[in-house]
Amino acid sequence: MLRELIAEYGLPLVFLNVLLESLGLPVPAMPTLLLTGVITSLVGGYENVWSTRLSLLNVALVATSSALVGDLLWFWLGRRYGSRVLGFLCSMSISRDSCVSKSGELFQKFGVRVLVVTKFIPGLSTLAVPVAGAMGVSLIDFLLYDAVGAALWATVGVALGAMFADTVEPILNILDWLGFGTAIIAAISLAVYIGIRWRHRASLLRRLRMPRVDAVQLDALLTEESPPCIIDARRELRREIDRVRIPGAIVFDHRASVTQLDGFDRNGRFVVYCDCPNEVSAALVAEQMKTKGYSRVFPLAGGLEAWRAAGFALEPLLLDEATREAVDKIHPRSVS
Repeated sequence: MLRELIAEYGLPLVFLNVLLESLGLPVPAMPTLLLTGVITSLVGGYENVWSTRLSLLNVALVATSSALVGDLLWFWLGRRYGSRVLGFLCSMSISRDSCVSKSGELFQKFGVRVLVVTKFIPGLSTLAVPVAGAMGVSLIDFLLYDAVGAALWATVGVALGAMFADTVEPILNILDWLGFGTAIIAAISLAVYIGIRWRHRASLLRRLRMPRVDAVQLDALLTEESPPCIIDARRELRREIDRVRIPGAIVFDHRASVTQLDGFDRNGRFVVYCDCPNEVSAALVAEQMKTKGYSRVFPLAGGLEAWRAAGFALEPLLLDEATREAVDKIHPRSVS
């Protein structure tokens, strides 16, 4: 049954699966590419080499086109809505809420060229695309590198399936014998995978449960004789996308960890904010600080967006030279 299904509807299935994955759904497309490469090779046979190769090329082209359709949507959303769309992706992600940081670090090192390889790294492909849009990467540069990356990814998947077709055929025969049982096994496997990831996320959120202050409380605390020290715990690229901060906030360098706070009174009050769902990045920094003896550390509930929505003051954030150089690698014109 599986063999006949792929042989007859392989291209539409590949297009749909790749599109859903590029839109952010947890439905990996690489297994479909591998399986389609296997079945296409077996159906074509060795006596019709050129016809088989042409069929494999069509599969790779369909996968590439589908990936570009989904990626263009996320690129536009990143360009249009910036940090808000990144926050939405993190809120929908099964991984921890500071998931954008990996994409940001790769962009800092390699710039837009990182799009050539992100599709080979689970979880980063969907995030890297809106980051490119938010960072002001030109549409031409985006299309060039994203198309190369999508084509390389699709070609590798289909080619590997074709190369190991004979080896995989016995397994394919078993799957054909199972019939609808194959779909049931696949569904159960996907459910188990999602369950494990959600459990990991829930465990992290439980670990980071701690008292928080809201925007109104923080505004009141700032009027006191000994106001709390405010720490901006956003990642560098998030600060670049949204170049403001709560007045007087200290920029937290994640590379230096809490050692940069050694000069502060450990008995003082600290409020840490980020711009990620559930204040995970802020809570992680607060957790680090507490292990170093800072007893009164509180994440800001709702982060920077809650402070902004409450109508409280913000001030411009100037980038340091290291951040300027990193951003310039990504988009030279984004920083004057």
